[in-house]
Amino acid sequence: MSQVLQLFSEPTKAVAASRFEEFWSAYPKHVGKALAKAKYEAILKGIKTKTVDKDSGGFMEIELSATEEELVAGAKKYTLSLLDRNTYKRTVEDKYLPAPAVWLNQGRWMDL
Repeated sequence: MSQVLQLFSEPTKAVAASRFEEFWSAYPKHVGKALAKAKYEAILKGIKTKTVDKDSGGFMEIELSATEEELVAGAKKYTLSLLDRNTYKRTVEDKYLPAPAVWLNQGRWMDL
């Protein structure tokens, strides 16, 4: 019986891994891949996390949950939002872009 369950769970892991790679390719800054993948997978399950509140300087606890489609689409929309519509060149330098794990941790796919 456990072999049957194992057969059905393996493709799910492969699909999640392939969608993360799609997210990673779509996101404009490639740093901290291991942490980004951990955040990505945690958000799929639903997590409570903390992020800095710039107004107070303290941390706020937030709950994050999303589907793979939402995360991948959010990364694609974010990347497109950085492009000049006339030249199709990025308008923001890499050093000003949040790392993918930060972007995920702040739930920024919901901003677009």
